Amino acid sequence: MYSLPSDSQMPSMDSSPGGMDTEYLKVHLGDCLSSALAEVVEKRPADPIEYIAKWLYKYKENETHYELEADLANRLNLERAEAEREKEQHRQMKEEAERIAQMEEEKKRKELEEEQQREAEEASLAESASKERSNLPGAPNLETVMEGEEADESHVSREEDPQADELQDQPPAEEGEGAQKEREKEGEDQETG
Repeated sequence: MYSLPSDSQMPSMDSSPGGMDTEYLKVHLGDCLSSALAEVVEKRPADPIEYIAKWLYKYKENETHYELEADLANRLNLERAEAEREKEQHRQMKEEAERIAQMEEEKKRKELEEEQQREAEEASLAESASKERSNLPGAPNLETVMEGEEADESHVSREEDPQADELQDQPPAEEGEGAQKEREKEGEDQETG
């Protein structure tokens, strides 16, 4: 059956004021038990042992609840700090994107200006080259005529030379007799040959 452990098997209870057991009780149960006993003295329940037991269970529930709330508040603070860091990082990324877009726009603008400058230089070179060619000996000395002016000049030349208009209005001339005779000779040569 069940037997009680001998004195040698029992842990030693050092009840001296500075002993190890009293130190353990002070650290782990000191505040809790002193508060429970103070409430028992104040309220004087009919069953003080049951009251102390229930009080200790409630104390443990409250302690767990406060630890969870403290942990939740700590996590909430960490999440807020993380959200602030993400917000700052997002702001920096947005600024970086705007700066890159501005740099690309500036680059395109410079390229466009360089292209326009190259085209202007090429046009200037082409114009100077055509002037140089027109100054060469034997080159025709013609004036530059714009498209609108060209149509006006053709109208003026017809008014000055009415015979040119008549020649343009006549149908093409018929073949002469000499051309017909040559064709007939060719036809005879082919028949005899």
